[in-house]
Amino acid sequence: MSDTRQQDSSPMNAALNGAIQTRLDAMRERLAQPTLSAADVHALRVDCKQLRGWWQLRRESLGKSAVSEHQARPRAVAKALAGPREAHMLRKTHGRAYAWVDERSQRLLDALRPGLTSASLSEPEGELDHAPLETLLSEERAAWQAAPLTVEELNIGLEFSRHRISKLAAQVASKREIETSHRLRKWVKYRMFQLALAHEALGEAAARELESPSHGRRREPELLDKAAARLGNQHDLAELALWVGERVMLPAAEKHLVADIMTLADQRLAQALKPLKKLGYV
Repeated sequence: MSDTRQQDSSPMNAALNGAIQTRLDAMRERLAQPTLSAADVHALRVDCKQLRGWWQLRRESLGKSAVSEHQARPRAVAKALAGPREAHMLRKTHGRAYAWVDERSQRLLDALRPGLTSASLSEPEGELDHAPLETLLSEERAAWQAAPLTVEELNIGLEFSRHRISKLAAQVASKREIETSHRLRKWVKYRMFQLALAHEALGEAAARELESPSHGRRREPELLDKAAARLGNQHDLAELALWVGERVMLPAAEKHLVADIMTLADQRLAQALKPLKKLGYV
């Protein structure tokens, strides 16, 4: 990059890092509240996922290992805020599946319903220890200040995430593996957060000039969001099927119910690939 281009990009670099620091300030203010509502916890967890997605922009410049080390901080914060999320998602997915499976499966789900509200799955959330989380956020702020993100890294990172999604989407379309579809969802969300940062910091016109032009760029955030939501539904259904497989049931009943749930999961996966196809990822 020439000296002129470096000078021209410096205000853009400042805008990028200003947006990141603003997000970290908002997280710190939210976390400083004596009591966190469910909405606060959800917002903080989304912020943590955004930070992880932004660190992935530096995969080429810092390397995979260093990026993983940086991602450990927001991951630790999100984990501390998780609470009884598994039980909540199982109950929610149970209700979603119930509306679509056949009558036999509905009867089996009815029989399993008490297990979803048992003490082991609905333990009250413990008292949140704010101090270590505030320390992690301070360390996160210091890491971004020590090595500010550049527009060049943003551009290269967006190229990387686009190619990664294309590769994973092709694998999912051909093999239908649950673990691969879970990785695809993670990278779809990473790219959503990366594009959101670019639009917020640089403006829509400048953000569209980044990386190679892609098919359907104007609608990309909307279509990625649809894909992520459907992939999330597929993952939750697969988790419900796994939970069902761990219950004490007659083999024939378990086989029928698991098959019914996994059919729904595969349908959601097929639906998730549609918006990715519109974007040219598949």
